[in-house]
Order: sequence, then structure tokens, then C-alpha cells
Amino acid sequence: MLVALLSDIHDHTTHLLLALHAAKERGCSHLLFMGDMAGISTFRTLREEWPHGIDLVFGNNEYDTHTFLRMAEQWPGTTLHGMQADILLANRHIFFTHLPWQAMKAAETGLYDAVFYGHTHCPESRQMGTTLLANPGEVCGRQGAPTIGVYDTDSNTIRIITI
Repeated sequence: MLVALLSDIHDHTTHLLLALHAAKERGCSHLLFMGDMAGISTFRTLREEWPHGIDLVFGNNEYDTHTFLRMAEQWPGTTLHGMQADILLANRHIFFTHLPWQAMKAAETGLYDAVFYGHTHCPESRQMGTTLLANPGEVCGRQGAPTIGVYDTDSNTIRIITI
């Protein structure tokens, strides 16, 4: 299974649409979002434009969390986990969060196949023992070219895609 990894949209919907197009074009059939969507309208765009399942966590820039949670409950295939998530997807044990220090702590346990995070806006990928630790970078493009990750659950690898 190919999984789109997005983080740090910060209401940049033009780049969000490009990111979703790139993920669809590469055959992604699920999406994990590592926080900092920002506004409700961006969440609505994400859900309306992505035809598959979505698992999300909050970042430090979602201010109306109650409305986000209420909206997620109304959309089938959308799960908003709060500040971090521990899920099983395509037989892979995955942890994801917005914050790098939480991701590092989870990766150090060795309990997960993959751990993903955002916040730094910088794409990164490395192995910590048997755990893949990765940040897909930023959709917003504040610190350079916008990027997403494509996670392959079969090989437990990530490709960083510039959009």
C-alpha cells in the first residue's frame, strides 16, 4: 500500500491541491497528516479533494480543535486522533505526531515499523534500528520547495516528493 504523508499546510491550499494531485498520481490509497493544517476551510478542502481514508493529528496551529473534531466525526474514513496516533495500517505498526521529540521517543522504543512527524518543515528519513523515522517536510513551502512523502508499507520505505 502507498500512503501519502503530509504535514504543515498552514492554509496554503494551492500547494495542498498540488500535493493531493501528486499523491493520487503516484497511487496513494491512504493519507496520514502530521499537523499544522491551520484553518477549518483547509480541512474541508483536504477532505473534499481526497477520495480515500485519512488519519490526522493536531499540530500547534489548529486553534479550533473542537470544530476540527466535530467535522472529522461527520466524514466517513476520517479519523482525527488528537496530538498523536498509534495505528495499524496494512500490517504496519505506525506512530505519528507533529512534534519531533515525541517521534524520536516513539522510534527509540523499537515498537513501531514507522514513525512520522512534522513541525520542522524539513524533509528527513532515517533508520533507527528496525524503525523508519521520517518527516515529509512541508506542504506550505515556507522554507523552500513544498514536499510530501510517499510511504510504501510493503518495503517500509519513504520517498520524498517535491511538488
